[in-house]
Amino acid sequence: TNLFCAVQDTDATLEYYLASGDWSHKRRTAEQWDDWAKKGASGKCVTNHPDLFTEDGRSGPLTYEVELYQGCVRFKRGCKFCIEPKKGVPIWRDEDDVIAEITTALDNGVRHVRIGGATDIYTYKADGVVELEYPIPNPEPISKVLSGLREDERLEILHVDNANPSIVAENLEPATEITKSLISTLSDGAVLSFGLESADPRVHETNWLNCDSEQLKFIVKDTGIGMSEAEEMFPIGTELKGIWWEAHDDRIRRPEQILDKTHRDASIYGRAGITFGRQIGAYPILVGTPYQVPLETESDIIVTGHGMRSLSGVETNLSINTASQSQLEAIPGIGSKAAWRIVSNRAKALRKFPENPFSDVKTALQDAGVQSYGLALKVLKA
Repeated sequence: TNLFCAVQDTDATLEYYLASGDWSHKRRTAEQWDDWAKKGASGKCVTNHPDLFTEDGRSGPLTYEVELYQGCVRFKRGCKFCIEPKKGVPIWRDEDDVIAEITTALDNGVRHVRIGGATDIYTYKADGVVELEYPIPNPEPISKVLSGLREDERLEILHVDNANPSIVAENLEPATEITKSLISTLSDGAVLSFGLESADPRVHETNWLNCDSEQLKFIVKDTGIGMSEAEEMFPIGTELKGIWWEAHDDRIRRPEQILDKTHRDASIYGRAGITFGRQIGAYPILVGTPYQVPLETESDIIVTGHGMRSLSGVETNLSINTASQSQLEAIPGIGSKAAWRIVSNRAKALRKFPENPFSDVKTALQDAGVQSYGLALKVLKA
């Protein structure tokens, strides 16, 4: 059999074959790249995607990933397991072309974007890529892309892809300027992946990893990201916005939860059970709440507990006049007995005040015998 392995640019190689009938390694031109990207942004892969909109017409969780550049600045000796260094010297897309592609995607209903296709967000259009082991970050181009995208008010979520910690460690001043741009433009919950499989010096040497242990220690210390525990990063009472609910009873959505519309029906809201969700983004942390929320809906939550790699939470702005017993029990400071008393007192008050049985949250809690309000006053409203 005739087998041709395209290791540099599959799209450009295939396009050349379809045009000429010959297999040959090719790399795309800037014009081809811009043309293909815009056609993709308006193509059926976007407009017909089931996650573009929800059944009731709201913006769905679809995240559009735009390609910033191809290749890797470590093309001479990149990570052994990665194909990007094999593509050779990086080729960059023009800032305006990237913004134009995303504008086209936004015109077609996209609202969430991840700037991807970049082995290191800090080395987009960096200086000294061919000559230097650690090219010098250039803050202006990536800042232009980020700020340009943020100017479009239709864009809701903006996240990015990977970062090479060694580049930051060896070029702290220009890298810090890029970090500031990331902080000012990216959405809540954005995570910058270092793509470092291990800090073990032996693993680093054997696999030619992107960063050695000393560089990693330096950047962790300099950026103040040494907080590795969920309790430190998300203390109880922290509010997380935009949790998209995706599964019931298990962190992975089962096929029947997609096919059975009951899982998306408003009638299940507040029933006993567990619902799992995440913020829309690149590497969002898992959030669980101990009652049912209709899937494919969005809520803000307040953190109530921690797992090894997950959080427990309860939705904000729950009405004490409609919250179920399961929802009330999920609030720290309200136990099962107090939750039952609130529901019982509410049922009695409904006879006199059918539209608004409780006019004040604190009074309702006191009447139910709640001694310590915990997060109740932050979660509940009348």
